[in-house]
Amino acid sequence: MLKKILFIAALVMSAAALAADEEGIEVKAKKQGDAIVIDLSMTVAATPQEVWAVLVDYDHMTEFLSNLQSSKIVEKNGNVWKVAQKGQSSHGPVSFSFENLREVDVQPYDTIRSHLISGTMKKLEGFTQLTAAGNVTRVAYHSESVSGVWVPPMVGTSIVEDEVRKQFQDMRAEIVRRKTAKSAD
Repeated sequence: MLKKILFIAALVMSAAALAADEEGIEVKAKKQGDAIVIDLSMTVAATPQEVWAVLVDYDHMTEFLSNLQSSKIVEKNGNVWKVAQKGQSSHGPVSFSFENLREVDVQPYDTIRSHLISGTMKKLEGFTQLTAAGNVTRVAYHSESVSGVWVPPMVGTSIVEDEVRKQFQDMRAEIVRRKTAKSAD
């Protein structure tokens, strides 16, 4: 019974912390020629190891990222993985399907570099850096992408910005969920 009460209390505190921190995700998107450049910064009340466990959990991402239909690691060669993903993004009447195969270089608890091999994008380069700061981890993400499909010019940048923000909100929620479940054990 005590375990159940502690678990519920931890969930309530985590939900309150998450709600209070929703504004803690800063996303800036800008157009550079054909590319959309994204810079994101967020903090999460977790260790770099706890954050890392979610960011590289490609085989289970469909469970916590709603825009993914499939996600799996198709090859591992040391710290270099090949990851295949398919999904769909919808914003009002605008909907985009996507598919990609990326080479992902993982340096545990520190950096993730991602490079598009093939897919519906013309270009997709990403870099994620984790930094411990007291009881929180700061996540800095930078990407440059060029769509392989037509995107309405007036809304394309804001659609990508919203999509990236939502993905990181979902990942942060999963980090908090896992941390809460672990502390209840």
